[in-house]
Amino acid sequence: MGTRMSWWLMPAVLLVAFATLVGAAPELQLGVIPKSTGGEFWETVEKGARQAAADLHVTIRWEGTVTETETAEQNKIIENMVNLGVSGLAVAPLNKAGQRKQIEHAVKAGIPVVVFDSAVDGNAHASYVATDNTKAGALGGQHLVSLLGPAPAKVMCMRFSQGTGSTEARAAGFIDTIKAAGHAIVADPYPDTGTVEGCKTTAANTLEQFVKNNQLDLDGIFACNLYSALGVASALDDLRKAGIQTHVKFVGFDTSKKLVEDLQGGRIDALVAQDPQRMGYLAVETLVKVVRGEAVPPVIDTGAVIVTKQGLDADPAVRKLVGLE
Repeated sequence: MGTRMSWWLMPAVLLVAFATLVGAAPELQLGVIPKSTGGEFWETVEKGARQAAADLHVTIRWEGTVTETETAEQNKIIENMVNLGVSGLAVAPLNKAGQRKQIEHAVKAGIPVVVFDSAVDGNAHASYVATDNTKAGALGGQHLVSLLGPAPAKVMCMRFSQGTGSTEARAAGFIDTIKAAGHAIVADPYPDTGTVEGCKTTAANTLEQFVKNNQLDLDGIFACNLYSALGVASALDDLRKAGIQTHVKFVGFDTSKKLVEDLQGGRIDALVAQDPQRMGYLAVETLVKVVRGEAVPPVIDTGAVIVTKQGLDADPAVRKLVGLE
């Protein structure tokens, strides 16, 4: 006698096909796993994801780690989503290599995966929805070059956690652009921890090495993400409070209330802004299409722009992007 597969063991795609045959229209339950559940960036991504879910009449389970360095914990969340039998997964991997096997396991279990925000090794996922991070890093580099004096200027690149696909790509795009313009990268540290405080500690220790005769002997700084930008901004504030003269040109990445205030106050010269709400929306929208058997592009660029104080003053669309309207 043949064996029968229990319905709860059927792959998600087969469940959808079965429901279609019997005339039902099942509500899709999707797992969405950000890099963390705290901070303005991921809260905005969640807003976009939930809007897409409402528009497309699906349910999402939003679950992530506390910080952006808990690779093993994120793998447990992916495994739990697979065991729950979600129809599809949208994952923002904490580490290019560290999440590869778990994503491949999910796909082998019949659960399609869309990767968003940051790349992952391998090709098991159906689509990658993110900022073109190499291009965005180069964009920050081009703007900083326009602010610097004659080459060779001394430039620092504040990285983020090693192995994080998005920030590694931004650093690469930035450094290549700076070097091509004839400037020197004199420091490119990784933070002690993947938190604002960890970034601040590393930034402060690095900046201290360039303080000479009560002046900061650096011409330019680029920070690769929200946490590193906040850390650098705070470290520079401390130097100024200590009476150190800082004439450095500073370009950060991502936006927050504090960073926008620093931009408006002249303490930051520019920010590379992503569109996290659009990213969250497109991640869910793309995953729904994949689960329903529709063709999707392998890569979807969600865009990035340079934001300056002048741009904030003149362009309502830019103000809306950074949360001022």
